[in-house]
Amino acid sequence: MTVKQARLLVSDHFGPDHMHYWHVWTEVLDNAKTLDGGVFYQNGDLWLIYPEQAIEAVNDLCESMVDYETTHADAGENYAHLVGESWDIQKTRDMVKKLNCCLVIDPRWEDIDPDVLADMALESFVMESGHAYGVPSGIVLDGFPVGEVEVDLSGLDIDGVTMEYISESCEAYLSGDGYAYVSTGVAWYAVLDVQMFNAHIEQYVNDKES
Repeated sequence: MTVKQARLLVSDHFGPDHMHYWHVWTEVLDNAKTLDGGVFYQNGDLWLIYPEQAIEAVNDLCESMVDYETTHADAGENYAHLVGESWDIQKTRDMVKKLNCCLVIDPRWEDIDPDVLADMALESFVMESGHAYGVPSGIVLDGFPVGEVEVDLSGLDIDGVTMEYISESCEAYLSGDGYAYVSTGVAWYAVLDVQMFNAHIEQYVNDKES
C-alpha cells in the first residue's frame, strides 16, 4: 500500500461512495503485508492472518505423514492382515505358478499340497513399499494401494479463517473440516521371504519324516 493510498483511506472525503474507494481497498487487501508476514483477508469481517506460516505448517505435516504411510515398515504392517483375509484358491494357483519359475525355492515344495504351501506363504512374507503400477521383484503374493493419505490438521491450531484463505495454496487438498488429503502412487506389497519359506518347507519335510 502506497502512502497516497493510505492517506486516501483515512481521509474524511474518501468514503465508500468515492469512485476510487473500492479499487484502492482491493489494492490494499491484495498487497498490504505487515512486517511479520500478516495480510488482510475479508470474508464479511476483516481479518489479519498469517498464511505463509500456516501453509508451511500444513505442507510439512502432510509431507511427514505421506512419508510415514508410504515408507515406514510399521505402516506397511497395517496392511499385512489383508493378505490372509483376501486369500482365495486363485491366489494359491497364482503362487504355485510363480514357485515354478523361482530357482531359489527348495525343490521339495513340489511334493507339498498347495493349501499347505499357501499356509506357509502366509507365514513367510514381508511388506514392501513400491509404485502402484509396478510390482517389486520376487514372488508377490498381493498388493494394496495406499491411495489418499488423510492428515488430521487439528494439532496445528490454525483457525478456520486462515484455513479458508490458504485452502487453494497448499500442496494437499483441504476438505474444510480440519483434514487434508494427499494422493499417492504408492502401494504396499506382500513379498514372499524365500529364506523363511524354505525354512517352513524344511520343517514340514522333517516333521513328515519323523
